[in-house]
Amino acid sequence: MFATLIASLPYLLKGAVYTVALSAVTIVCGLVLGCVLGSVGHYGPGPVRKLVALYVFVLRGLPVLIVIFLFYYLPPVWGIDLDVYVAAGSALVCYSGAFVTEITRGAILAVPAAQTDAAKSLGLKTLPMLRLVVFPQALRFSAPPLLNNTIMSIKVTSYSSVVGVWELTFAAREVVERTLAAFEIFLGVMAIYFLLCFPLSVIAGRMERKFSAG
Repeated sequence: MFATLIASLPYLLKGAVYTVALSAVTIVCGLVLGCVLGSVGHYGPGPVRKLVALYVFVLRGLPVLIVIFLFYYLPPVWGIDLDVYVAAGSALVCYSGAFVTEITRGAILAVPAAQTDAAKSLGLKTLPMLRLVVFPQALRFSAPPLLNNTIMSIKVTSYSSVVGVWELTFAAREVVERTLAAFEIFLGVMAIYFLLCFPLSVIAGRMERKFSAG
């Protein structure tokens, strides 16, 4: 029954490598973007905070597929020719960054005000205060949701196949078109995604229990 899946497994695993690479770019760049915007959204001037809040509101309110379509179809309208991987990667980074922004802002708010007041009384400016006082404590609150966002970022990379990005889901569609063995191929794809995400789910669960107990 699974002969086609076994024969196609090397091709699917090659697609999984591209999925991992796209996920890594999404997670790392989205984390950097979200941490910066989350900090600016809390400590920045009023107009900047409103712009950050608008960015979070819009991106979190849109389906990820619509975001990918916008990044894929809008640049050519403006005369900008983007590679499909750049367009899809940029869309996923901005989408992930919106969630990380809110996670970061919430974690900063969870740090007791007495800690920041003490840092300011010692003469620390905003950046040193963030680096030495706020971020180390905010990490405690943000680590579990950041891991959950990482899992989400891995799964949503599959949407990039719609605009022609070759990764695990696109590779599976090619195999299915060639073999018509949709059930067993996508069963194998499901298993690969599960193996990518399950360890992170376990770690996130343990961190949540540990921090809750603390």
